[in-house]
Amino acid sequence: MAKKKKNTIPRWKKLLVAALGAMTIGGGALAAGNLAYFKGEKVIYVVDGDTFITENRQSIRLAGLDAPELTNCMGQDAKKALSTLILNKRVQLRDLKTDPYRRIMALVYVDSTLVNEVMIRAGLAQYTEQAEREKTKLVSANVYARTHTIGIFSPTCYQTEPPDPTCNIKGNNDTKVNKKFYYTPACHNYSQVIIMKYQGDAWFCTETEAKNAGFTKSDTCK
Repeated sequence: MAKKKKNTIPRWKKLLVAALGAMTIGGGALAAGNLAYFKGEKVIYVVDGDTFITENRQSIRLAGLDAPELTNCMGQDAKKALSTLILNKRVQLRDLKTDPYRRIMALVYVDSTLVNEVMIRAGLAQYTEQAEREKTKLVSANVYARTHTIGIFSPTCYQTEPPDPTCNIKGNNDTKVNKKFYYTPACHNYSQVIIMKYQGDAWFCTETEAKNAGFTKSDTCK
């Protein structure tokens, strides 16, 4: 008799369901305030975990968060989750602003659900201090994901010890200065460097491997 195949639920879907459930239990987290009634913009394409295209060909980025690049840890999960939340739906945009790269940033709602909050609470994006109106909700969502080691903050993406002890060189993608550095155990601040794979950090077995990946040896190393 043939065995039944297990119905495996995708990781991103589990995170999304858990986040929405936690928001509902918390009470009032889904309230969008006094949103003016209008149909909103229809989403026709989702680029990644924090950017999408509307029917009028406008690119919109979720304000107050940063989702992993598609090639980084949880990047594909974030895109799939955002697609489930908004693709082919009409969204309401609030507090539209333009960032330094001339991209439109916005708080995005589907009905009364704040999509920005859901993505952060699901551990599929991190808070970046860009959305004043809903700052309290977004900060709370970020604390929740970190505290519960969800998504990008789970051991899968957030690591202090190498999965392979022989490959213990830390490659850190410093997004603040837009440079990549690597650290060997001889570096005095080696223990302070955390590998956040959702930001493009990585482990390397050799210095040559790190250099070939575009990382430069840190000045703190001997």
